[in-house]
Amino acid sequence: MNSVNFLNLEYIYLRIVDFFQNFDIIAILNALIGFIENIRPYTVAITLFLFYIIFYTIIRLRQVEIKDEPKFRISNVKKQIQPVGAEQDTALHEKWLKVSAHINSDDPSQWRLAILEADIMLADILEKMGYQGDSIGDKLKSIDKSDFLTLDYAWDAHKIRNQIAHEGSDFLLNEREAKRVIELYKTVFSEFYHI
Repeated sequence: MNSVNFLNLEYIYLRIVDFFQNFDIIAILNALIGFIENIRPYTVAITLFLFYIIFYTIIRLRQVEIKDEPKFRISNVKKQIQPVGAEQDTALHEKWLKVSAHINSDDPSQWRLAILEADIMLADILEKMGYQGDSIGDKLKSIDKSDFLTLDYAWDAHKIRNQIAHEGSDFLLNEREAKRVIELYKTVFSEFYHI
């Protein structure tokens, strides 16, 4: 048998033309209408059955949701933390005034002291808010970022405090950096307290 080495486009074109010449859209539409007329009684029954299934499913889902709601309820409901005004927490306000006095000094040792005291204030605030941990770092790790918008500021300030505490006078701290760190603490405190 000889193989064909060319594509006969004319033959393919003629087949397509024959198909569409013999294509009777009216006959096809009449057949489709007849089919729809024949299955109409069944479609009404099927539609009613499907509506029944939908309503039954919705009712059962609500019953299961009500029954199982206690299982999925969060057992540790987070406390809503309300800002406390300075007039309500005078001790905090007095501590902040001391930190402000230290940071406005010309003595670098006073700047270090301001940062250390601000970090102690942070520890007190975290404890009042109910966060658990052996250290400030542990308490900061336990905080969800959505509950504490200034968490990154608290971390940055606490890291500088750790460098001061561990390196002592070897840690170089200029006035600009000291004031920046105190501003970080102030931003953190201002989220929950008016200082």
